This record gives sequence, C-alpha cells and structure tokens, in this order.
Amino acid sequence: MEKFFYPRSLVVFGASITKMNLGQIVLLNNKQNGYEGALYGVGSKAGVIDGIPVYTDIADLPETPDVAIFLTPAKTIPALMEACGQKGIERIVIESGGFSEYSRGDYSLENEVLKVAKKYGMKVIGPNCVGTINFDIKMMMPFTFFKDIPTGGRVGLIAQSGGIGATYLRAMTGYGIKPGKFVATGNKLQLDEVDFLEYFVHDDKTEIITVYLEGFKRGRAFFDLAMQSEKPIIVQKSNRSPLSAKIAQSHTTALSNSDEVVDGCFRQAGVIRIEDELDLINATRVVRLPLMKGRRVAVLSRSGGHAVLSADACARYGFDIIPFPPSFIEKLKTIYNTRVIAHQNPLDLGEIFDYTIFIAILEETLKLDTYDGVLFNHLYAANFEAEMSRTFLSGVEKLVAKYQKPVCLAMISSREEILDISKNHTYPTFTSPLEAAAALHVSLTYYERKKARDARGKIPSYKIDLPAISIIRERCLLDARIPLTDDALNICSAAGLQPVKSMVIKNAKTVGRIQLKYPVALKLVSRDASHKSDVGGVRINILNRGSLIASIAEMEKTIKLLKPRPVIDGFMVQEMAPSGIECFVGGRRDKAFGPIIIVGLGGIFIEIFKDTTIALAPVTKKEASDMLKELQAYPLLQGVRGKGRADVKALVDVICRVSTLLTNCPEISELDLNPVIVHPDGQGVSIVDARIFF
Repeated sequence: MEKFFYPRSLVVFGASITKMNLGQIVLLNNKQNGYEGALYGVGSKAGVIDGIPVYTDIADLPETPDVAIFLTPAKTIPALMEACGQKGIERIVIESGGFSEYSRGDYSLENEVLKVAKKYGMKVIGPNCVGTINFDIKMMMPFTFFKDIPTGGRVGLIAQSGGIGATYLRAMTGYGIKPGKFVATGNKLQLDEVDFLEYFVHDDKTEIITVYLEGFKRGRAFFDLAMQSEKPIIVQKSNRSPLSAKIAQSHTTALSNSDEVVDGCFRQAGVIRIEDELDLINATRVVRLPLMKGRRVAVLSRSGGHAVLSADACARYGFDIIPFPPSFIEKLKTIYNTRVIAHQNPLDLGEIFDYTIFIAILEETLKLDTYDGVLFNHLYAANFEAEMSRTFLSGVEKLVAKYQKPVCLAMISSREEILDISKNHTYPTFTSPLEAAAALHVSLTYYERKKARDARGKIPSYKIDLPAISIIRERCLLDARIPLTDDALNICSAAGLQPVKSMVIKNAKTVGRIQLKYPVALKLVSRDASHKSDVGGVRINILNRGSLIASIAEMEKTIKLLKPRPVIDGFMVQEMAPSGIECFVGGRRDKAFGPIIIVGLGGIFIEIFKDTTIALAPVTKKEASDMLKELQAYPLLQGVRGKGRADVKALVDVICRVSTLLTNCPEISELDLNPVIVHPDGQGVSIVDARIFF
C-alpha cells in the first residue's frame, strides 16, 4: 500500500501532447505543485508536456515506474496492464469508467483486469476512481487541478466517490483542517475501503480517519479493524433508502435492513456516523479536542438570549446543566462585579468587555470537577473585537490543553469574520449554540462507545449439539421444507435455549397422549405458515382436554377456509408460560457483515413499534446488556410503577446463546425467538416460539 501514497515515479496512460486532456492534467498537477518524483506519460504521440516525457510504448520508459495510472478507454486497459506487467509495474490505478457500471452488469472487462492482475501480482485501485493524494509529498493522482496544497495534515480520507471526496477535501481546507492522505476507491474491483482503512489505522502520520461509502464490500473485515482502532473513524454511509425491500419470512429480516446493520456495527465498534459534509467537518474538529467524558456542561455566554438557546440545545442532547457550586460564585465576585445579571448556569457574561476576564472565568470553570465540558458563546463585533477574539481563541486553546476538557466555542459574528476564523485559526469553532452542543454530543458518544468497546469482555463459551442440528437440517432438505415449529424449538434446545414444555400431535384423536399441565396453548405446525397467528393458528389459555379438542377442530375449520390452504403438519400443545415482559431475540446472516443479532420488544407489537437494536455476533455479556439499554423499552425491564426488575441476566444469556448459535452454525440464515417472556428477577425466561430458516 505504501507505494500508492509514496511513489517514487508515476506513469500516466492517455496523456496527450497536443491538447489538454485528463491525462495531461494529472501530469501537470504533480509538476506544478512540486511533486519531486519522476513523471512519465504514455500516449498516441511521443513528445513533451512541460518537461515531462511522453512515450508511445511503455517498454521505452527508462525505468519501471512505481504506479501506472490509466485514463484510456476501458476496453484498452487489459492489454495495457499486460504491458505494465512485462515492464514490472505492480501498482495500478484505473481512473477510466466504462466498466460494469456502464455496461449494465457485464463483468467481462473486470474479469480480464483481475486475470492480468493475478498473473503479475498487481494491486489495483478502481476502476472509475481518481486514485490517491499524499499532500506531504504533493503527489496527486486525480484529474482535477489543486493549488496551494497544505502539508502536515493528520487526517486520512477514504471515499468511494471521487467527486464527493474532492468536495470533502475542499471543505476541510476551508475549515482549517489539513488533510494528509486521500484515496478514492471507485468500483472497488480489487482494493476496497478495508485495505485502506487498515493502512490508515497503522499509518503513523494519520490521526483521524474519515470515510465516505455508498456500500460495504467486506463489512465484517471493516468492523474487525474498527474494533481495534485507537484512532477516531468518522463515516458517512449513503445509499440508505432502497426503493423496495424483499418481503421477509421472518421478523429479523424485516427489522434489520442493511442500514440498520451498519448502525449496529458502528455503535458496537465506536465508529462515528455522520449525515452530511458539515457533520463530517464538525466531528473531525471536535475529536481533535480532549473528549467529553460525562454529561455535565457549563454554559458561558456573552448574550443572554444565546444562553437560553444553549440550554435548549443541551437539553436536546441530554446534557445536565447543573448549578455552579457556591465556591465558584464567590470566586466570580473577586474577578468582576455584576450589577444586573445573576450568577447561574448558564452564566450570562453580557456585562463584561474585558477579554482577560473571559479567560479567567473560563479557567475557573475548567478547574471544577463539577463539569465535563464547556459551551462558550462568543458574540462579538468583528470591526472592533477581531484581534482580541483571536487572542482569546489562543488563550482558550492553551486552557483546553492544560485542563484536558473540551470547550466548544460558538463564534457569532459577521459571515466574513467567521469564515476567516474557521479557515485560519487552529482552534476549532462552531457557528451556533446548537452546533456547539451537537459537537459535544459527538465527543461524548465517541468516548462512551469507545470505552464500552474496550471493556467488552470475553465472548462466552457455550456447548452446542451441532450433530443434532445437522440431523434436523438434513430432514428438512430431504422433505424440501422449512423447519417446523418443533424443529426450531429442538434446535434451540441443542443450543442450550430450553423452550417451555410441549408436545406435537397429529390431530384431536391423539389428545389423550398429552402429558402436560393445563392451561395450555395450541399452535398450528405448518411448513406453509411461519407466522402462525396470521392464519389463525394460535389459541391460548386452554383449560382442559375438552376445550383442547374443540380448539383443534375450530383451528382445522379456519385453516381449511384459507386460500391457498396451508398444509397441516400437526399441532403443538404447550404449557402456558407465566406472564412477563415479551421480548424478541433473533438474528440473520448479512451478506457483508456475517452473523448479526437483533433484540427488541417482542410479541405482537414488534413490527409496530420496531423498538430494536442490532449488533454483530458473537457478542459478549456486556455487549448484550448494552444492547438492552439501547431500547426505549429498557425501563420496563428495570421495573416501573411499582413492578420489580425483570430477569435481565437471564435475557442476556439468551442473547449470547443465540449469538453463539448463529456464529457456529453458518447453515442457519435466519432465526427468530418471539416471544421470549422475561419473568421477574431470578425467575428466568420462557421461550415459547421460534422460527429458523436454513
């Protein structure tokens, strides 16, 4: 990977000596910005471009370049790569489009490219990309002109789209952020975001990693790297709203589309997810400050109105604006004399015009163990206070470094002044109280999730009877059917997930064989009806044998009226479980991320409220517990309105066992346990229904 960012020489295919074209732009970009490596062109005519030699044949080059860049028609590239292979070039960047994204799924050209790459051990970026940039050595592969290239940047940017990547680069420099390295991955034929994420994670000159993605190629590998990264990873993942979705056999698929899986992955790995360009900029700026380690915020404001706005903004993000301690109030009286405005949090500093007093008050605030961060509204007139404000910013920067707490400054002045501050001052600033509060929220969320990730603990070990599961699967394949309800519950048993006591009978005539305690529940067993309640296939609280026989007859009559009519494979009779909180535990195998686990409020309300959370399996007990805390229904499990706490520990065990089952039995594509009835603390759970698909 190093050669893509530190090439000693570049050759550009498709460089014209007679007219400005994309290949010529790449060469001129590097020459005019001061790239010191050797530059070569290959085109239809030999000649020179601003001192750069252009050849008609790669074999004529006086050396073997480190990287070849292609800006020629797609159909010419396999042959040109063959020539590069014979020359010994092993790093290829295909900037040309016209591959499968243009030919409606025809991958023949891609396959030819991969064949040549494999033959010569080549690494390929693209197609349909703009390559890499290393700002420190002023090396740039994109066919867009750059000027005034900054050096010394510590931010790495991976973008699937070259256009959006270029937009982000310009936005960063406009807000005083120096990018260090950049790559646009394009179609990701060979190298993808995981390859470059791994490079940036280990790159000593990259401190913050930013990413724009439209889709994951290897989501699990991305997750594994993010789990290990000590560097902040900030991602905008677009392509979030598919126009249509497959109707699922199970709740799990319906409730866990790809974007929700991405959310779960990011939350679990401590990745910062942002929504747009400004969010990316603000997140990049705030993680450069010491992280917010709690919810207690002190608000200092040069405007009373902005103090009120700050209080609203802090409330929106769940921050605590607790009163200043009496000792702090007494200290304020020695710093300045207030005449009108009360000493409280938020603290209105509208009476003060001495900037040294602002710094003194801020320092006294940062000294307090009472607060985890500060939101400061600096409202000022640029024509009178511009110079003082820059001195103030430098003072804030020193205090933040000294006390290791974040201070988010809302700089409120003329547009021109704020643009100048953003671009030219090293300390990050924001444009409103809401934006500053949002930045503190990003900082705190990143801190909390990274802390939870690093303290996740060990994956629990459970025994699973895989041979028993294999027998059930083979029987289902032989009968060309899905696992029936009793099959699914038997698979649960094999994983240590003991369901309530039950028995399957063929019809009402076999009721006499039942050895269960009444009351019981009656459930249809059918290969054609995975959602039994939808076809009238569930009856509960049946009190005796006579009622059970009548319920079977009634259910048979209901089923026979359906069109199409489901096959009746039998009837399951279950002992009624004690009442409790109905939860849902399920999972599925995601194409990009592998096994995932989904937890939520269960029963008949699961698809109405969709109160669920997702994580990648396997999960630890702490991760399972944290998943429950993400739910809006979590207070129900903790006990409300006089009700005692539910057996959360037992539910956590179920989550971990389902997680282990999905991880160790790759033949299972989807799994639902709904409901899992959670009883009072110490009384466990009841698993009363399951759906499993191979």
